[in-house]
Amino acid sequence: MVLIEIAQKRGRMNDSILRFPGAVLELETVMDELQAQIKKLTKIEMSDDGTPVVSGFSDEQAVARLQNELNETRSQRDELMAIIARIENVFAEHEKLPCSMETIDDRIKEIGQIGRDMQTRLNAIVIDLIVHNRAITLPEIWSHPDVRALEDGRAESIRAGAMELEELQKLKVALEPHLRDEDGLCDRAFYPHHYQPVMNPARISEMSL
Repeated sequence: MVLIEIAQKRGRMNDSILRFPGAVLELETVMDELQAQIKKLTKIEMSDDGTPVVSGFSDEQAVARLQNELNETRSQRDELMAIIARIENVFAEHEKLPCSMETIDDRIKEIGQIGRDMQTRLNAIVIDLIVHNRAITLPEIWSHPDVRALEDGRAESIRAGAMELEELQKLKVALEPHLRDEDGLCDRAFYPHHYQPVMNPARISEMSL
């Protein structure tokens, strides 16, 4: 999935889009650790034909607990993967490549700046024309090739920017329902200790003080 690849490179946990693939990566790390612990408790023997086979576990209760935790973590990961698939589908429906919300917001800001930047350049050209020819008239200024080209380009950029801005705003509206972590899947992945029951009576006493 594209969003998981982006999260691997950027790791934006606080981004409203990337927190979902970020949570998947957190859970996959936990799964690897659980599998490593189970492997340490696994007894492996060689069969008559030299093939390694599992003969049992050094602590079956611990393995059962770890396996149960692994299954729960995998289930949580799968739920997040389903959400990510829906998010990426929204991007596809709007003919956009999946990206972070930060990238979308940055592009919206860039679009708003396009007209201002080109207006600044246009003003600079007009001032330069006046400085070099105090007798120049307004019709001569606006018919100057550099001014005309920049003004035409500015108008076209503003039109194109307005269309893209509308598309991005529609994309954000379509994404919003899929970015609600109503079941707390992301928080449980990033802050698992907040959701684990406290079993030690001494620890419970500490927390009540």
